[in-house]
Amino acid sequence: MDIDIEQCRENDKIKKIISNSGLPIKHIKLLLIISDAIYINAINYNVLVEDNRFIILLISSKPKNKTGVFNTISLTNILFRVKEMDKDNNDLSTVCEVEDKMLKITIDLKHD
Repeated sequence: MDIDIEQCRENDKIKKIISNSGLPIKHIKLLLIISDAIYINAINYNVLVEDNRFIILLISSKPKNKTGVFNTISLTNILFRVKEMDKDNNDLSTVCEVEDKMLKITIDLKHD
């Protein structure tokens, strides 16, 4: 995934990508909740929507902005929200993996 630094700094740009993704309203609302949580927890991140797949790339915690360096509490808050979202919605499948010192969260969306 290419990292758009300007997009990472502006939560409104990311929210626009999510809102204009063409996904069902239910999924858009869930993804916006995760997006807000990431922003509130001061993590730099980027998003990509590909068909029924949503990829969140967690880059670093603010204010250090050093790739791969995260505030433990902030990261725990995000992963807890992702876990709860995945647990409460049978139409989602989530995988987390480390990629180039960043945390990549892939959410597969199943809809009709």
